[in-house]
Amino acid sequence: MVVDALDTLQSDFAGCETLAFADLSTQMILVTNSATTLPRETLDALCTEAALTLGTKGKIAIGSDKSTTAIVAGQDQLRVFLRAESEPSDVLCCVCQPDVNIAGFLPAARACLEQISGGA
Repeated sequence: MVVDALDTLQSDFAGCETLAFADLSTQMILVTNSATTLPRETLDALCTEAALTLGTKGKIAIGSDKSTTAIVAGQDQLRVFLRAESEPSDVLCCVCQPDVNIAGFLPAARACLEQISGGA
């Protein structure tokens, strides 16, 4: 189940605050982890930011190719966006504290995304 996979990823990384599985073709958040407290408007903005940083079908916003990973660093949080290899419209949007173990988080988040994207 998607929520279980997201909950497991969040519990494995203390600095991970919110996880959202989204579809960039519709720019909609489909599922969030059960501990997510962000309002719908904030989740929608997170999905929009994923589309802007990763690009959508036919639209490359930053760089010359569609990206599979984007990290946006702010003063009090990191926003990580990952695109699924198997299904380019599937993305994982992550809101983390700046001190999250990013070297460990990225491969775990990618594995989680590939698991839920393949099973979604």
